[in-house]
Amino acid sequence: MSELSFAELGLDPAVLEAVVSVGYETPSPIQAQAIPALLAGNHLLGVAQTGTGKTAAFALPLLSRIDPNLMEPQILVLAPTRELAIQVAEAFTTYASKFKHFHVLPIYGGQDFAPQIRGLKRGAQVIVGTPGRMLDHLRKGTLKLNNLRALVLDEADEMLRMGFIDDVEAILSKTPANCQRALFSATMPAQIKKVAQTYLKNATEVRIESETRTVERISQFVLPVYAERKLDALTRILEVEPFDAAIIFVRTKAETALLAEKLSARGHAVAPLSGDLNQRQREQTVDDLKRGKKDIIIATDVAARGLDVSRITHVINYDVPYDTEAYIHRVGRTGRAGRTGKAILLVTPRERSWLRTLERATNSPMEPYQLPSPAALQQMRVEQFESQLLGFADDPRAAKAIALLDDIAERNDMDITMVAGALACWMEASQPDSLPLDQPEALPEVSASAPRRDRKGPPPGKGNFRKGGPNKNFRNDSKPGARKGPPKGKPAGKGPKPGGSGPKRAPR
Repeated sequence: MSELSFAELGLDPAVLEAVVSVGYETPSPIQAQAIPALLAGNHLLGVAQTGTGKTAAFALPLLSRIDPNLMEPQILVLAPTRELAIQVAEAFTTYASKFKHFHVLPIYGGQDFAPQIRGLKRGAQVIVGTPGRMLDHLRKGTLKLNNLRALVLDEADEMLRMGFIDDVEAILSKTPANCQRALFSATMPAQIKKVAQTYLKNATEVRIESETRTVERISQFVLPVYAERKLDALTRILEVEPFDAAIIFVRTKAETALLAEKLSARGHAVAPLSGDLNQRQREQTVDDLKRGKKDIIIATDVAARGLDVSRITHVINYDVPYDTEAYIHRVGRTGRAGRTGKAILLVTPRERSWLRTLERATNSPMEPYQLPSPAALQQMRVEQFESQLLGFADDPRAAKAIALLDDIAERNDMDITMVAGALACWMEASQPDSLPLDQPEALPEVSASAPRRDRKGPPPGKGNFRKGGPNKNFRNDSKPGARKGPPKGKPAGKGPKPGGSGPKRAPR
């Protein structure tokens, strides 16, 4: 049975154009089930883990039902943390990029009221925020819900845990009676069920269960790295890892070609594999990998489905996958038929919280991946260069080369070692990184052993890990090229204190 495409879901043409322009291929399971229900105007109760593609599951159909020319709040999204609110707002901006008149406004605690009030006065079709601050604006009269068409509760169980449930119910009570509502939660505690029964009568239920599996014979590693240094980290991994063949996973078709081009310029035998290739081209690419004509394939999840090449010793997740099923599928491209394999996951600071979900899904913890220090890498390059150089010592052409260099040295009154040095510099200029002439740069360190934090929010300072699932992707639900590093200000709320009698109200 062929997979459903976004074009078959009945989305607004402008929304579908945004989906196509970014290069995503097929909807995730929750998107395939939730989008038709929300397009039909039904209430929706979604039970799914973070990272299954929830944001696109509600954003795409709800955007398809708004009036882009009406500059009034038409969609309200409640999120437990400011980090998730920002992520969801960025996703809406991406999905509505083809609308001529569209604005989304994130509002959350820890930020001054003044810019939020100005944004509300200017007008926005989508408001995304934390419950406490949202309720404040409703009480002040700065947020009006007269034209509200839909309300979404994202990660409802987290809002319960953080003490927001009273605020959530107060907001729900202020929404119009004909307002469409959607609730998403990883679990269904009693209080969340009560909210659903009260405000989402006759809701369509979508439940996505993720199996826990053991990934056997595959060593799994994680390398935290800043987004702007991912290519540097990948280049270094490929330099130090003794791989036979590798498959590198990215999220979009456009990224396969772009990354393949960059790695090819660095001397790797690489080819892209995506839905942009026809069947014959795909088969040729896979055959080149099997025969050793290519050593690296840059692929999307869909294009690599069912790929089984015995040479693949390494899987590198350059982009975090859209859900746990995709991750299991990816790493399963190595370690097949009793062979061993190695999987390396690159995570940016804002994607760090996704690790626990993946480890639960695979029933296997990930080890920190250690890149060599600049000094160790330099020594490795020297040894490799020496080994390659000595490998040509017995080459039959060596005598002619020596005679040629002697002649050049004599005609230019140079020492033969100077000629050899000039030859080495010329090689370095024509093939960057072919010789260990420059000390490699140290990549900015993002500690692989940094403590994993709960949903209270990240600590202050640059480069700390932000909460939320994967991003930059429809299934990962965030805007490509999203802002890096944590936003300024205090977290939207705190969890209950140890020993308390239950969830306490979080500060706004």
